[in-house]
Amino acid sequence: MGRNRRREAMLQAAIGLFSDKGYHATTVREIAQAVGILPGSLYAHMASKEDLLYEAVVQASERFREAVAPIAESPGHAGERLRQAMAAHIRVVAESPAAATVFLHEWRALSPQRRAMAVAHRRAYEELLARIIREGVESGVFRPVDEKFVRLLVLSAVNWTYQWYRADGPLSPEQVADQFYAIIAGGLLRNAADPGSAALPASADGEPAPQGPSRVAAGGESG
Repeated sequence: MGRNRRREAMLQAAIGLFSDKGYHATTVREIAQAVGILPGSLYAHMASKEDLLYEAVVQASERFREAVAPIAESPGHAGERLRQAMAAHIRVVAESPAAATVFLHEWRALSPQRRAMAVAHRRAYEELLARIIREGVESGVFRPVDEKFVRLLVLSAVNWTYQWYRADGPLSPEQVADQFYAIIAGGLLRNAADPGSAALPASADGEPAPQGPSRVAAGGESG
């Protein structure tokens, strides 16, 4: 097995183990056993176990970006592009569920410097969705909304599919995206004039005012 093929085999074995057991619970010995080599031989291909985690995170980020970038950068109706982008994201999850799990969950195990670089990759990807939303608002396709909250809502919906979506299930990624998009675009209320349809009153800092004894912050890292 050539050097590049051996490293790719190590990476895929690590992704499977990180997804199943978590990064911290996975040992170098287990990765080596999965590839069929001695543990010490791994270090001919990597400096540390974290190298594999970082490579897995970056590789997954690139898959999401490559799937969505052509949609974000194309002309056309912003609503249809957002629906297509959601379907593309879910398709990546369906095709590589273990890699998606590592990207969306285990990236926090990276060292601070590499975690910051991983966040930069995530932000660049999220900006593709933000671009579609902004252009939808600017063109009048979408009503004036806070782009941040729409982006967080969309990402929360499509990211969480790694927890429950199965490629052999009854719905395709496109059908799941259709369901999500219909709810996001149309809302839940039958009539916009129904009680409760108004936005929550804003607090002094511009955020929705607390409702009840607790408040969940919407800021922070998405995904």
